[in-house]
Amino acid sequence: MRKKVMQITHSLAMGGLQQVLYNLCRHIDRSLFEVSVVALKELGLFADKLAELDVQVILVPQAKKTDYFAFVKLARFLREMKIDIIHTHNTQPFIDGTLAALLAGVKTIVHTDHSRTFPDKKRYMIAERILSVFAHKIIGVSDSVVHNLMHYEKITPGKVLTIHNGINAAEYDINVDRVKRRRELGLDDTSPVLGISSRLSYVKGINYLLEAMCDIRKIHEDVSLIIIGDGPQKKELEQQTEALGLQRHVHFLGEIVKIQPLLKIFDIFVLPSLSEGMPICLLEAMASGCPIVTTNVGGIPEMIENGKNGFLVRPADSKALSSAILYLLEHEQVRNSLVIEGKRVVRERFSALKMTKTYEQLYLRM
Repeated sequence: MRKKVMQITHSLAMGGLQQVLYNLCRHIDRSLFEVSVVALKELGLFADKLAELDVQVILVPQAKKTDYFAFVKLARFLREMKIDIIHTHNTQPFIDGTLAALLAGVKTIVHTDHSRTFPDKKRYMIAERILSVFAHKIIGVSDSVVHNLMHYEKITPGKVLTIHNGINAAEYDINVDRVKRRRELGLDDTSPVLGISSRLSYVKGINYLLEAMCDIRKIHEDVSLIIIGDGPQKKELEQQTEALGLQRHVHFLGEIVKIQPLLKIFDIFVLPSLSEGMPICLLEAMASGCPIVTTNVGGIPEMIENGKNGFLVRPADSKALSSAILYLLEHEQVRNSLVIEGKRVVRERFSALKMTKTYEQLYLRM
């Protein structure tokens, strides 16, 4: 008999967590598992994508922004669907999911912590520490996340495990007419193009990249920066762009479903984060053949070896960012070397299939 696994998340809008969840549902062995997905706040793009996989998607509507009884509604679904395993993703789903599982009599709880800034809010750390007693396994998407869970939340070493995120690398190895795509965006055929695909929030450090653009323009006056994504800092970043006189050089494209063709036109992919778990966007960029400049924070050094498949710089340092970017723009052979190694690393270490098999083995041991 197949095990019934319910994935519980906050939202199914665009994001790295949702991409991981989608790949997990896409590759899971349906002869062994029956999988469903619950969103506690909102549906979105990935709800439709999951439905195309014939995965049941459920929205548990909240009465208000903070619904202290959401877990009661969730427990009803757990009982009705006779769920064997719940797998929660990030803090609020862990709280609601664990309480619902206890109420519904679901015996197996797995939790994945994707990305948080530690130390987190005290109430969240206390809640996770208490509820971890009931979880069978708590997953960190990087060794850095696992370390923080043990250090800040005092979760016992035997309960935590690292499972790295993965993607389908072949989907990013596509042929694109770079000149045509650039012209569609109003970009010059040969001018340098930097890019980032990210949620527009303070923790991503995009304001430092905008500052770095001022230094880069002193050498490459025709440089452009493409920003893919949306988020709470968008208006502030647009205002900063205007204040720095970069309106002609910085292009905000918003959320884009199929980013593979755009990644192909970037000369360098930049992620200046202040904190990270295991960013999917770096895997996508490497698989697409982008040289990487990013920061030495969180789980990024587990993906990027400085000088091998990307450049690592100090966080919150626009000068370090501009220096690394300028160096790569001037050294094509180095860029090519980073691309070759980046593709190899994603293919061998960070595949969606490898990630899913590891989760399957975990479910079967429960």
